[in-house]
Amino acid sequence: MEQTLPLPMEGSLPPDLQGTLFRVGPGRWTAERGRGDREGGSGDDEGVADEGLESGRRRGALHAVELREGKAVSYLRRDSEADAGLFWHAGSVLALPEVGLPSRYSRFLEPEEFVGDLTMPIASHVHRVASDGARVLFAVGDGVGGARPGEDEDQGTFLRIGEWDARGGLHAAQSVELERATWQHDVGVTAHHVVFIESPTTRLVGDHTSAVPFGWLPGSEGWIGVVRRSGSGTDVRWIRLDPCLVTHVLGAYEEGGTGAPPGGAVDAIVLYVCRYAAPEPGQRVDLSSSVVGPQGIGLTTIGSSLGVLERWRIPGADVEREVVEERHVEYPRRDATCEGEVFRYGYCVEMEWGDARDAQRSPPPDGPDVAVHPAGLLKFDLHHSSSAAWKPGPGRTPSEPVFVRASDGHSDDEGWLLTVVDDANRGASDLYVLDASSMARRRPEAVIHLPERLPPRSHGEWVPADRYR
Repeated sequence: MEQTLPLPMEGSLPPDLQGTLFRVGPGRWTAERGRGDREGGSGDDEGVADEGLESGRRRGALHAVELREGKAVSYLRRDSEADAGLFWHAGSVLALPEVGLPSRYSRFLEPEEFVGDLTMPIASHVHRVASDGARVLFAVGDGVGGARPGEDEDQGTFLRIGEWDARGGLHAAQSVELERATWQHDVGVTAHHVVFIESPTTRLVGDHTSAVPFGWLPGSEGWIGVVRRSGSGTDVRWIRLDPCLVTHVLGAYEEGGTGAPPGGAVDAIVLYVCRYAAPEPGQRVDLSSSVVGPQGIGLTTIGSSLGVLERWRIPGADVEREVVEERHVEYPRRDATCEGEVFRYGYCVEMEWGDARDAQRSPPPDGPDVAVHPAGLLKFDLHHSSSAAWKPGPGRTPSEPVFVRASDGHSDDEGWLLTVVDDANRGASDLYVLDASSMARRRPEAVIHLPERLPPRSHGEWVPADRYR
């Protein structure tokens, strides 16, 4: 583990911003790769595909920046097998690869023994329900890729859904039988339901090193599945969906049904998703390759397209779809205190065609290997169908925005956005603190200079100091 303290900073931090931003992402190469020194995740080829490299692999890394009394008092970093998801639960940091068992750490990133009662790997997105503090976890298991070795091989394919209570104990589990294993990276979670999306994908056969060993399955259908959080997995509401692929879910909630018992009837379920179009009939697709390129989600096209934010309303056996805005987005986030409940504002990374170091290309070029880069952040007012944009400037690449509500905030835009920005101008990354309520109208409240370069395609979580003290 490495530690630097304190961190240099421009501007000033809000007095109530007291806590730690934890972040996970690709880390260091385990061996020399033949194209220069990749230690510390620095260099202009950060996040670039492994083309031409001889051996070794990139491990994960955990990062923690603690803010206290108006200062960035420390920066911690630890190499880890986890490189996809990270969250705080029951007094510890839990970090995950794309699919696997969590690694557990203290808030100082010291390794701890994992005691989560799991017998199978889980996906990297684990949602915390605001109403009861439970964590909803899931994974597709088909006896391949480490899902319950020795148990599932001849028993079919299932979506496993479980819950940890607020103390970290596994208190609920259910299994939904599926026709085949599909890539499911995220789900929608409401106060009483879990919503999952069946995409036109299938597990790739043979030895695949991709973190996402799933390819397209032309001609297959799309489906949405809805189950009760308190259910057994046998009572599934299936809704037909035009084939598409969803990477991330901004949020989900229930309309109506006020006072209904857990899992009771509601008027509709609403979720906001980052949706990619499936390849059209006749479109040339390499069926032996992963739907997600080696650069990772958001940095390459999926189905030769970029993601857009859509609103899906499910009133019964149908789904009503609406594009929120045509601009391309990824890594959507909202106020974590609204998880499973109605929310008004959403925050995303805006993706643009072209390379951040080159002139932007428009319209997008053809082919699967076109360049894509994060250009800025978008704030969506989902009640009034409006948006605001912020860009950090030339040579700077933003990452996932993490919202922190102010201590006296009454709305889910009254607070701060934290985003790690890769600054090629100085060869390192910075942590930007933005006023979410006036995004694009004011300069950043603070810019904290980190000692190394962090990759843009990573997830993070803010933990207020009063949760770990």
